[in-house]
Amino acid sequence: MGYLEIKNLTKKFGDFTAVEDINLTVEKGEMVALLGASGCGKTTILRMIAGFLEPNSGTITINGKVVNRTPPHKRNVGILFQNYALFPHMTVFNNVAFSLKLKKLGKKEIRQRVAEILKLVELEEKEDRYPRQLSGGQQQRVALARALVMEPEVLLLDEPLSNLDAKLRHDMQGEIKRIQKELGLTTIIVTHDQEEAVSLANRVVIMNAGHILQKGEPTEVFNHPSERFVADFMGFSNFIEGTVAEVSGGELQVDVGGGYLLSLANAGVPQPCCKGDRIEMTIRPEKVLISRTKQEGYHKGTILNSTYKGLDTLLDIQTDFGAEIHANITENDIPKEGEAVYFAFPSDKVIIYKK
Repeated sequence: MGYLEIKNLTKKFGDFTAVEDINLTVEKGEMVALLGASGCGKTTILRMIAGFLEPNSGTITINGKVVNRTPPHKRNVGILFQNYALFPHMTVFNNVAFSLKLKKLGKKEIRQRVAEILKLVELEEKEDRYPRQLSGGQQQRVALARALVMEPEVLLLDEPLSNLDAKLRHDMQGEIKRIQKELGLTTIIVTHDQEEAVSLANRVVIMNAGHILQKGEPTEVFNHPSERFVADFMGFSNFIEGTVAEVSGGELQVDVGGGYLLSLANAGVPQPCCKGDRIEMTIRPEKVLISRTKQEGYHKGTILNSTYKGLDTLLDIQTDFGAEIHANITENDIPKEGEAVYFAFPSDKVIIYKK
């Protein structure tokens, strides 16, 4: 049994089922990311763990104790909300100390615990400031300190970085990971940001329409999505349909239309493909190979558009067999609109789904 265990969890709002028959185990000290678009049910799960919502069925167990009917203030669960929910009329110290005062701890203990946690989040010199006197990143640290000062058994993070700019978001990812590891906290983070999920979590859980579609280590989910929806959500922007024309050993010849055949490895599907199977192949844009000259195994295309993104450039390419594909390149010599290029799909980077 895991430190946090969710079994057959279902939550309905009238006729609408927000979460259906969810099962998830989180080990002590592990950080798990619930990843999905808005409305997929991830925040509903978080609120049920916290005790703000009561499930229609299923159980939530924390450290061996079923907490379904335990009120929120008795669950010892720390929560960092998306909007931070700081008290504007209170100093940093009083915001962090608020829950300790509700528990009627002694002044000396409160002072010691708040000082320790403010040092951990590197805000020990800001304890007399008010939220309006802090930057967005500092406000986020205060909210995190308030969640941590209770020494929670489970830490819940609800889109904690969505209100920060790109640089602050990157910096705070590192801080959250450092603190979570240092304290050994069992943590669930809810996010819609794929990069955030794979950089922070030990495991990633992909959700859609109240169901779990895939769960696994970040590299597994990022590189080996179990179905088309997951692939699309994780950034596999190239999807090409075709029919298996020939199977020879471990290789497929796939008819993608117009008499064009693509050679692919007969892998990446639950069952090997057979001649006549309808399939859909996908590959990440950064894995597509691009050449200015014709090479063996390469196919011709025409540049529709190029978008400079700083570290790389995204090419939109019209293929000769009718499909539009996308490729990321890092070269300085960027093909121009209307220019012919050649592309190839490395077999070991292609994923195939049967139709």
